[in-house]
Amino acid sequence: MNILQRLISGSLLGLAFICALSMGACSTAPSKDDRSSFLVEARQGKDYFTNAIPGLNDQLKSSAGYAVFPGIGKWGVLFGGGEYGRGAVFAPDGSQIGWAAMNNPNIGLQVGGQGLQMIIVFENKKVLEEFKANTMAGSASGTAVGGDSGVTGVAKYTNGVIVYVGAQKGLMAGGSIGLQMFKYKSIEDANSIYD
Repeated sequence: MNILQRLISGSLLGLAFICALSMGACSTAPSKDDRSSFLVEARQGKDYFTNAIPGLNDQLKSSAGYAVFPGIGKWGVLFGGGEYGRGAVFAPDGSQIGWAAMNNPNIGLQVGGQGLQMIIVFENKKVLEEFKANTMAGSASGTAVGGDSGVTGVAKYTNGVIVYVGAQKGLMAGGSIGLQMFKYKSIEDANSIYD
């Protein structure tokens, strides 16, 4: 086996190991003790976006709901990478209706890591119900938000969703998010684990 074959083989094994670890490590809802502090972070994440995007508050109020992911970790290895994180799902009035988790492994040549935050806006009840049933498919492009180069206004829906992405530190470009890699759990289902 030559050096290149060993490098590729080792990278693919590492990717498989990281994917397996991240799938199990990212439960949908935070632990019962961490939920209050997580909701504070999620609401701060929402404020980050509504302050940076003129008109977003009105867009959220006229939507079917939205999910806020205040701290998504972005990881990369030689031949793969992805994102993982937890979110809170809200009704248009700002009341929480559930929890969400994303685990979005992808294949491509990348190295490094960057933390980001994200908000997904659902255009109508049908799309929100698909999200809640864990049956969304396809991908959506993320609209980059950040600092001096924030977007000038709200984005338009594509396939019933809008995705806004912002870096936790500095600026970043938007990217593609695989919609099938999200999991939803209602508050009641998450609470039943502890009953």
